[in-house]
Amino acid sequence: MKKKGFIGILLLMVFLLLATTGCGKDDVQEVIYEKGLPKEDSPALREFMRHELYLTRNETLSYKNHIYTIMRSDKTGLRYYQYTDKELEDFYSSFLSAEKNLMTKFYNLKKTKFLTEEKIVKNKIEHALPEMTLDKKNVLNVKTKGGEKKIKIPVPADSKEVYLDLYAVNKESMLIGIDDYTVGKEPKEYYLFLKQDFSKHQIVKKDELHTTLETGNLNDYLSVFPKVTEDGSYLKLFDKYIFEKKTNKVREIKDTDILSEDGKYVYINGAKEKETNVMPDGIQQIQTVDNYLKGNEKYEAQFKLDFKHIAKEMEFKAGSVRIADIHYFNENYAVLRISYNGIPIGTAGSVNVLIDLQKSKKQPTAYLVDLGIES
Repeated sequence: MKKKGFIGILLLMVFLLLATTGCGKDDVQEVIYEKGLPKEDSPALREFMRHELYLTRNETLSYKNHIYTIMRSDKTGLRYYQYTDKELEDFYSSFLSAEKNLMTKFYNLKKTKFLTEEKIVKNKIEHALPEMTLDKKNVLNVKTKGGEKKIKIPVPADSKEVYLDLYAVNKESMLIGIDDYTVGKEPKEYYLFLKQDFSKHQIVKKDELHTTLETGNLNDYLSVFPKVTEDGSYLKLFDKYIFEKKTNKVREIKDTDILSEDGKYVYINGAKEKETNVMPDGIQQIQTVDNYLKGNEKYEAQFKLDFKHIAKEMEFKAGSVRIADIHYFNENYAVLRISYNGIPIGTAGSVNVLIDLQKSKKQPTAYLVDLGIES
């Protein structure tokens, strides 16, 4: 009886362990493949289209009541634009309903101007957006609803190519970028952290941002960085870096992994291998940044991709995979580009794989369509 009881307890422990850690790798399902574009629009697809239409490459300052506020900066100065969900969806709706020549139509759509003069924010101050200008000696003037302030920046008075960016703005603070392209190919770059009431400010060289954060000298301005988790324990910095508030340390996402556009998720082993230019197929895994940095094995999504199966679906007479990598990754959407070698030489064809995780994280739908996306 004792022996049987021990075996029973052991089996129960194994069952509980499997239940806690989730399904084994043998239970991971392959995606559902569908040729062509999604038949319906969706929030995740809209964010991907924003990315492709160059509406996220500069800063999205806010998204509220279905209205995006973004910033654009060039030689003519700094401008703010606003547009609605519906305006964006109407802009690309004809492309989504198209059945032929998708690559050409996608290319033409991206060449069509969306940010027209009508979308420029005229009354910046009333929209809680700062007016920023440089005088002839490159002294920065910032004007808000609460007042106006002149700030001496570390740029020579005779510098001719100085650009301003607004990376973030809220009720407490703002983060301004200053780039001086006057000398050399690489610009001298600075971050200006400024309180809304102009009570204090701090200028930091770009390459000293992480060390300055870790000293705690920027603690009064942390609200300019987006929250990665609801409790704000992690903040998204630039590129693939996360600030951990508890330890006051900057954490880096591994080169083998991909950080999502919103900074909240990590695609494990999503980067292409340097030797082959090909990311691994098979089991794909996505974690929240919280779980990733804690080093556990809790996954937000697990599914299988089969590059040979994709070639078969596309009716390619393909040999090996020439290129496979992730072009875009966000919370519920990942877009790959895959190019195949021909048999015995040449190329067999290329395809973009739009993985939609909105309805299922265990068996998402992968739309197979060549949009001409190459990088």
